[in-house]
Amino acid sequence: MIALRNSPMIALRNIVAWHFSKPFLMGTALAFSIGVLWGDSFELVGSASGQTQLITEQPTSVFPLAGTASSETPASSIEAETITSGGIQVNSLGGLDLDTIGTLALGQGGLGYDMWRQSSLQDVYALVSQMPVRYSSSVANSLARRLLLSSAGRPLDDKPLKGEQSLLFLRLEKLAELGAYTDLENLFQRVPSRSDTEQQARLRSDSLLMTGKTTEACRVIQNMSASGRDSYWTQAMIYCHLLNKQVDQALLGLDLLRETGAVADPLFDELVLAASGVEVKFSGNSAGSVEPLHWALSRVSNSLLPVELDNFLNSGVRILLIASEDYPLERRIFAAEDTISSGEIDASNLVNLYSRYEFEPEEIDSVVGGQINREGAEARALFLQAAQLQSVPAARAEIIKAALDHAESDGLGLLMTRVIASLVNEIPPSADLAWFALPAGRTLYVTGRSQRADAWLLLARQYMLSERTAAASLTGLWPYARLSGLEGGERYGTLKGWASAQSDIGPEVLNQQLVMLRSCLQALGESARLSWGELASLEIVTPGLAPSAALLYALKDAQNGDRLAEIVLLSLIILGEEGPDDTHSLALGSVIEALYSAGLQDEARALAVEATVLSGI
Repeated sequence: MIALRNSPMIALRNIVAWHFSKPFLMGTALAFSIGVLWGDSFELVGSASGQTQLITEQPTSVFPLAGTASSETPASSIEAETITSGGIQVNSLGGLDLDTIGTLALGQGGLGYDMWRQSSLQDVYALVSQMPVRYSSSVANSLARRLLLSSAGRPLDDKPLKGEQSLLFLRLEKLAELGAYTDLENLFQRVPSRSDTEQQARLRSDSLLMTGKTTEACRVIQNMSASGRDSYWTQAMIYCHLLNKQVDQALLGLDLLRETGAVADPLFDELVLAASGVEVKFSGNSAGSVEPLHWALSRVSNSLLPVELDNFLNSGVRILLIASEDYPLERRIFAAEDTISSGEIDASNLVNLYSRYEFEPEEIDSVVGGQINREGAEARALFLQAAQLQSVPAARAEIIKAALDHAESDGLGLLMTRVIASLVNEIPPSADLAWFALPAGRTLYVTGRSQRADAWLLLARQYMLSERTAAASLTGLWPYARLSGLEGGERYGTLKGWASAQSDIGPEVLNQQLVMLRSCLQALGESARLSWGELASLEIVTPGLAPSAALLYALKDAQNGDRLAEIVLLSLIILGEEGPDDTHSLALGSVIEALYSAGLQDEARALAVEATVLSGI
């Protein structure tokens, strides 16, 4: 349903477009795209009021990334030479190796300048191409971003790439697919724009749009619109015209786009019309995923993206939607819960959103007595607010345990663990809270607060003879303590002892958990006192697809050769999008061992703990 507000202008535009032949339209598309059609010049709005701020919160990861880190190869040292070719000026990049540019140096989250030492360039290119672009693991997500952003020397050029291949472009493309647009834009600041191919310029334009730098984005778009072959540039010029309130040119551009046979994109068309002053009822249809240009148009038109497309959002668009105050709270929370599970943003973002729900004081007070009449996200928000408002440690502990149990029944135990962790961290271990040792310690181990978690383990041990639940808590925390590196962990239990205490689960699940734990402990160099021969006699069916022999042998070869980045890359490929929850125990153990031996001990232990909680332990 479309109602026209400016029907005379629309009619004139349609008449003009109708009488132009298709060859003429195609011939004038380039002229239009740089804003010279009918003598109108294209002017960029340089004032702050002409820009649309698109991002207010930055995604975080388990291991902090220093986004402002300086590259180890400063772009300011480049000497450029201007070459004339076919009427176009091309700047030579001199001796700069673009593949070495990064934003993270060693000590700032980077993997080190020598991370590609002894790795073949062609092999590296092939492995980066295979990297997943979404992870069900916060550890894997962080490692992927750090690898792509690291400043590093060039791999061995014994097998040169094909002419159109570029390791830098591949890294930029992967960052965009991960939705890490702030990181991408920071990296682009170190990459000379004169090196951009058409595909790379598009990534640069998207990164600027997604970080609110609309004026800079339109400069890139204007520069590429005359020579770019992709219909993206015509679409992007339409956006820039709308940004500068040049509605006539934008609408004519939309007609040109249709006439030149571009792939139909209903969402783009509807957003353009909405930004032009037309009342539009959005259909909820799109040509594919919702991309940065869609998001930028929705900001110009003050429109909300259709809810039907929430499952098709580009990862970066999803992050911006979470941060946008004009979207309904329920949609933002739905997106945030999904995004936090993969580690793309920090759990504090969801804590802030849960705090937006409004409950009557009586309903919040009733949580202490276990009276919950809410479901889903509302229930999780109610538990959180009740725990935040409770100042008595014992009462807060009761609410937190109930919140974790409720979320576990919904299959969101790990999500709630991350959300509630900061409140657990504030509760001091004490004798009257010995019953709380298991949920408290487990929460703290899972979120990387191992020293605080150790205190709860020691509390359980201290009261194991006098407190009925303390012994069970000690046994339940033992795997997490061992995997997190507790010194003298064997004094607090054994793998056999842990297994004998698991009377409430079936033998098949227990055997699978035993194999996973045994694999992780061995990979971390921890003794288990349970032989593989004993486990083999249990006729275990291990979950997950059988690991690729080629990948595992390649990982071992990279480990033996001390090729750090190759180890990380192969680990990410082996873990895949499903993460440690769906990884065969043999493969998981190999990944943890390789990361640990390569100096990434914290990451290896965090991955083992993540696998443990996902397995249901």
